[in-house]
This record gives sequence, structure tokens and C-alpha cells, in this order.
Amino acid sequence: MIYSTYDTIIEIMIISVTVLGAILTEIFNGDKARRKRFLGRAELCPDEFYQQYYEKSALPKDLVIEILNDVAHALFLPAALLRPTDRFTKELASEPGWEFGDGLGLMEMKLDILLRIKDPNYYLPDLNKLDDYIRLVIELNK
Repeated sequence: MIYSTYDTIIEIMIISVTVLGAILTEIFNGDKARRKRFLGRAELCPDEFYQQYYEKSALPKDLVIEILNDVAHALFLPAALLRPTDRFTKELASEPGWEFGDGLGLMEMKLDILLRIKDPNYYLPDLNKLDDYIRLVIELNK
């Protein structure tokens, strides 16, 4: 009888901690906090994005849109809200405490690998804005 009472108490404690953890993760989700930075921003379809920011450049439309979508996917953001002027240290930055496993780190690793394949002595340059990233990825794909 005593054994089953302790078992029940332990099970209730485990369930309580699990539920509390799930609730706190939902409340303080870093991706949701990042999305809040874009509230009120007008959405642009991929064609509008290209026309507004890259049409006068020599950059290939399909590649610009592909990179835009890759970044949006990595950061769990809608591509329609991203702009070339978005900074990796501000609008696209990870929320404090959510840096580990964030899409920005994965993007950086992928880019670093591409750079080293192209030239083993080349190091990742400072990328301040989404535009810097788009242009560098296109340059590496030439």
C-alpha cells in the first residue's frame, strides 16, 4: 500500500514537471519571439521581393528566391516577411537562450563548408544583412 502511494506521487511529479516544461517552452519559444519582430510588416510574394530589391541586379531570379526560401525555412519565418536589409544581429537574431540549434548556426556551418570547398584558405566573411548572404551564396554557386 505504501509503495503504490509513493509510486503515484512520483508519477504525478513527473507528469507535472513535463507539463510545466511544455508550457514554458511554448510561452518562451525563441522562434515565436523572432516572428513578433515582423508583426505589421507587409508580405511580399517571391516575385515582388525580386522585383522590388533585385530586378536591376544581374542576380538570377530563381537563385535569389531559392536562397530566400532556404533562409526562411532555416529561421522558421515566412519568406514573405523577409527583406534584404534584415540584419542577422537584429531582426534575424536568435532570442537569448535559444541560440543553440538555431537555424542561423546551421546556415553559417553550411556556408562555411561551401567556402572551404571553393577555397580551403577562405574564411567566412562578416555577413551583416540578408542581402550579404544572398550575394555570397550566389557568388559561391558560380
